[in-house]
Amino acid sequence: MLNTLDIYIIRATLLVQLAKKPKYTIFAVIMANIKKALVLKKHTNPATKVLVCHYNNLEVFSRKEADKLVEH
Repeated sequence: MLNTLDIYIIRATLLVQLAKKPKYTIFAVIMANIKKALVLKKHTNPATKVLVCHYNNLEVFSRKEADKLVEH
């Protein structure tokens, strides 16, 4: 059976009611500054951020390759 994820925007009152029911998993995402979060980041060399043990897979972190992916 395939599990599905239903996502809803709810107000605090409903959140409190659902939090009391054990069959629900509740999480929240808060973005204080959406414009800042959506700004294109400057290029970072993955070799400066990735652990040495992963250097043989640096191409996985390539921005050039990531830019080829279909936008969602």
